[in-house]
Amino acid sequence: MTRPYCRLLTNLADDVDTIAAVGGYDDATDVLEDAVRELLRRRPELRTSLAVEKYRVGDVSLNRAAELAGMSAEDFKGELSDRGIHRDAGFLEHDDRETALDGFRG
Repeated sequence: MTRPYCRLLTNLADDVDTIAAVGGYDDATDVLEDAVRELLRRRPELRTSLAVEKYRVGDVSLNRAAELAGMSAEDFKGELSDRGIHRDAGFLEHDDRETALDGFRG
């Protein structure tokens, strides 16, 4: 089934530029940010998936990812576990720790 409004978006880039011009936005980037923000509000599972992926690839810390997902850090840790994503707690083996400390000492 085709949604009637899908036919309106014949050239997405032009449509976004037009929305920016008539909608009081500074530019197309502001339109897209607003659209993505609304999408994530309507589909919280995407918000969580985005936060998980940003954490997985190292773009954000655990606390920031939890904030993006709208969860507590503990709940986010559970989400990571449920998805089979293991967190690196940041503990070093003794030799690695000594090497790192030597680097700081100069």
